[in-house]
Amino acid sequence: MKRLRESCADDRITNLPADVIHRILVFLPIKDAAKTSVLSMQWRHRWRVTKFVLAIHGFVPCNDEIDLLPLYLSNKGVQHFTLNFDSADECLYDEDCVDLYNYQMHSSLFSALHLKSLQLQALVFTPPPRFVGFSKLTYLEFGYVRLPLDFFDSFLPKCPILESLRLRCCWGHAVEVRIKAPFLKSFHFWGFELVAISFADTPLLSDLLLHFVRCRVPGIASLFASLPALGRFFANGAVLKDLAAGDRMNVPTRLPTPHHQLQDLYLKSHAFEGPGMERVLVCLIMSSPNLRRLRIEVSPIDDQPSNDEVSSSLWRLLEAAGGSPGSSACLQHLRKFRIKHSLCTQVELDLVRFVLATAPLLRLVHVNPGFALTAKKIMKFMNEVMQFTRVSKEAKVIFDNDTRDDPFTYAESQL
Repeated sequence: MKRLRESCADDRITNLPADVIHRILVFLPIKDAAKTSVLSMQWRHRWRVTKFVLAIHGFVPCNDEIDLLPLYLSNKGVQHFTLNFDSADECLYDEDCVDLYNYQMHSSLFSALHLKSLQLQALVFTPPPRFVGFSKLTYLEFGYVRLPLDFFDSFLPKCPILESLRLRCCWGHAVEVRIKAPFLKSFHFWGFELVAISFADTPLLSDLLLHFVRCRVPGIASLFASLPALGRFFANGAVLKDLAAGDRMNVPTRLPTPHHQLQDLYLKSHAFEGPGMERVLVCLIMSSPNLRRLRIEVSPIDDQPSNDEVSSSLWRLLEAAGGSPGSSACLQHLRKFRIKHSLCTQVELDLVRFVLATAPLLRLVHVNPGFALTAKKIMKFMNEVMQFTRVSKEAKVIFDNDTRDDPFTYAESQL
């Protein structure tokens, strides 16, 4: 008995962390992985890894072995399947590339009814007419995939417990999209052009990214009313511009009901100048009392530099909306504010001034000036910012050219 107790005390393999065991098994030949089942009761079934990833460099028009792969995996109980033709990364956002992706996903995939996550890139995805659905699927990610026209109306309802949906530069689907997914929590949609997008029956959707070349979205009040749980929101310039025009340039400075759940706001555009865009900024700031992180990213057009003569009405709009420093309930929880690729415009200056004067819990204001700006313009902007009143004694202001992403942002590697 003493020898048995000593043996158990020295057993360092049985109780290894699950992620360590997984890494050991995935690097073993399948026969050797199966042999680990004799190590202990805890290792008996660990060798059955349920995740399969295949990345192929280059465009594959047809391959019999790949065709048979989904059928083989469905018989082996694989729950997480990734098929990635990674040459698609070489021409992201190039609509001329879409004709290169003509590998047709084999119909055997649609018999893998136990799938929990599915990631596909650079192929054609066509569910057969008798497809009954992926009843266990919770995560779906497509990149440069040609989708069926009725993808949103027919396929998505057959994934009843889907929680996360990522669509990156896909095409073929209807250009009028209505999202109905009662369990959806995260939706990232990078696309080329949409005639319209709206949301219905999405009570749990808390993480939303919309990034398009051209897009029509509901008015700002209608959009947020349909997303009661929204906590993280990313929108690019095309979305913001349509929000600005959605109410015929009569964007409210506050939503009818404050959006208490929104904590992370990330806005990206070529410019934030003009009354429509300024009113969108004001509306989002004044309607989000629990906002913790605010990020503005400017992506200027090369042949259309920022106009220094454009005046800003942002400060006046904020004051008119009840955002006077010391009297406003907005930004009471803001911790971080960042401007990436700043053009040092008056709109940006007014926004920094307002944040510093209003946010009592502010820890950091981080400004990355655009590379094309002159040192004189940057210094002028910086000197003015450093003179602004700070309501938070712990607020730091940093100017640098470090454009790396901080943890709160959406992963730009996916854009």
